[in-house]
Amino acid sequence: MASPDSIISEHPPRTFSQSSVTGPDSNQPSSPSKRPQLEIRSFRRGFGIIGLLSTFFVFIVTAGTATLILGWLYTFHDPVTTAGGVTSALRNGMFAITEPSDPDGSLSSQTHSETLRILMFSALASHLVSVTSTILVTLLAYRSATQWLRASENPDNVNLSPIQYGLLVRTLGSGSLMAIINTLRYTSRSKRARAPRVFKEAFIGVTGIYILSHTVGVIDLWLHSSARSISVFRAVPTQSDAQFGITYNDTICGPFNKTELPCQNLISTQLDGTYWAYDEQWMYLEGYDTIANSNPEISLESVNDVVILVPGPDRNFKSTGFIINTHGLQVECTNLRDQCNRMMAPIIEAFVHGSGPVTNCSKAGYPRIPYYTSGDLKISGRDTRNIQSLVIGIIGDEMGGMHNGTTDFSSGWTSNPASTVVQLRWGNATAQWNSGTPGVSYLNALDLYVTCELSYLDVTAQYDPIEAKWSILEKSLSSPELASVFWTPMIFQLGTDDLKHTLQPYIMNKGVQTVDMLNSLMAKYGIAYAAPLMQFTAASNVTTPQLVAVGLYPAAPTLLLVGCLYLYSLIALVIFFLACTANNRTIFVPRQITRKKERDEERSALDVAQTWLTDPLPFVGSIFPGGDGQHVARSVESDPLLQVYDSDWELGKVGIGLYKGSKGEMIFGLMRQSHSRSKRYGRVFSTVDEDGALQEKVPVHGSTVIGPSLAVIGKMEC
Repeated sequence: MASPDSIISEHPPRTFSQSSVTGPDSNQPSSPSKRPQLEIRSFRRGFGIIGLLSTFFVFIVTAGTATLILGWLYTFHDPVTTAGGVTSALRNGMFAITEPSDPDGSLSSQTHSETLRILMFSALASHLVSVTSTILVTLLAYRSATQWLRASENPDNVNLSPIQYGLLVRTLGSGSLMAIINTLRYTSRSKRARAPRVFKEAFIGVTGIYILSHTVGVIDLWLHSSARSISVFRAVPTQSDAQFGITYNDTICGPFNKTELPCQNLISTQLDGTYWAYDEQWMYLEGYDTIANSNPEISLESVNDVVILVPGPDRNFKSTGFIINTHGLQVECTNLRDQCNRMMAPIIEAFVHGSGPVTNCSKAGYPRIPYYTSGDLKISGRDTRNIQSLVIGIIGDEMGGMHNGTTDFSSGWTSNPASTVVQLRWGNATAQWNSGTPGVSYLNALDLYVTCELSYLDVTAQYDPIEAKWSILEKSLSSPELASVFWTPMIFQLGTDDLKHTLQPYIMNKGVQTVDMLNSLMAKYGIAYAAPLMQFTAASNVTTPQLVAVGLYPAAPTLLLVGCLYLYSLIALVIFFLACTANNRTIFVPRQITRKKERDEERSALDVAQTWLTDPLPFVGSIFPGGDGQHVARSVESDPLLQVYDSDWELGKVGIGLYKGSKGEMIFGLMRQSHSRSKRYGRVFSTVDEDGALQEKVPVHGSTVIGPSLAVIGKMEC
């Protein structure tokens, strides 16, 4: 191994003309008599396509992802969960997004798979930020290179010390946590060289970028841990001519004609009396089936004390949502017992207080109630009056329905609401006396006297297939003419016997529920016997329920993520413009020095300086210049891979170990190892005097600068 002293002696100090680094006024090409040299010239230009593409990539990735998240939140927000839009979501602290899903199966048992898109965008943003953080640090290196070039123009400026340069290369080259920690350790020293502005700004910038990029990762984790999805049904509009609506069919009863009775076409007189729909037995059967919920075409539904007509099971509507027009009946009954005149019956009063025999209801305005044609009330409480169960219609001062239905009236057209009095008798019911009964007790019977208001309604109803229930959207009183037609079957006593039998257990044992139950039964029977007079019409707002996945995202992490991404993109733009506006130096390369030797070239001094701050290869290339004579051209390459000579034959190898220093001391460090074949063929490592790359500027006499070349650390032959 050659001694370090002998190696250093091969490289005496060299003198460089100051013309090799010219100022802004030195724009003339080198004189032919002089050796071609590199020159730094002032020239206003951008820092090149590399910095522009890097900035554009970072901006598109970060700002584009943030905009995508906001656009997705706005476009696909669930209008049901967040009825107030984005404002409601911010107020509730939760974004609700309709997620793409793939439903499969029937309405009762649908399954689906979905992708929570905001979580996917969040994970993508976290990954891309971690990738682009190194690009952003590289952009920051342009800013640092600008400051470094300015500081290097004057030896009196505060510039980087060797350790600061090494720390800066590692920090800007990797942006890793260990590089930041080492730099932080250095800055915390009490005794150290003064840190220039380029060092401080680069360290603060890299640290900020590192914290911001990992903050995005933490927010992404927060969002993933708090977001969730729920499965809900949503109504999807469909084009369908669904015949679910129900309306009055005037072809059966004929047009309204007040010179006749309502539905005169169906009223006929037989030998034993006057009847309604005597020859239309199907109408009776359809009414019975409707009450029993066995009518395949029309059913009854009770909604908020209103009984409405709805389509039956044969209409196959259960899996469809829609709005229909239909008809309904609401009944409100009031017990007359306490408003009637009573006879004192000590025996009955002894057992059932307050429900003694009633002579009539004159005090309530109904002197002919209870209605009877023969018999009398005994003082003992036995009633021999022929009281029958009847639904008696009231039109003005007239009562009807006791004998021949609506023909009992001089005119059967009622108002709406229609007025009725219901009297029901259960014979031989004394054994069932109950002190809580709302009825009137006799020794041989139990009666109920109530007055009922029948409100016939035009109803707009909606069916919800998800909840499988009906709701009333609007209701209004039907016309008096229509109400007169609908109440006609009831005045002809259709359903009165069924009403009495159904109500018996309530009046016997559940007295307080009797009147409420009567309201429901009167509405049910009253509208059911009008069902044969109906026809179907088209429904509106027909929809089909679809299983939808709704993603719920907390507003705080979502907005923080968007804010960090926009901040990240803004930092990239700021760094770009700061570096761009300061890039006013170019390196003039004469054609004799270029690789192809065809024409003069110009290189961006900022690009080259940035490479020196982000990659150790330029420094390695300056120590090991190679023997091909292209070391000068390589020194101004902006690609670090092109700044280092590489050849197994010429350059030899770089080893590490102990070598002797200039004073014979053993030092651990890099050693130059030549290939064994170099000696065999008489070739040694090239030591051209121009190979010195790293020069320490020292002002000396006049216009010259003297700098010793970097000593070769060691040389070992294998």
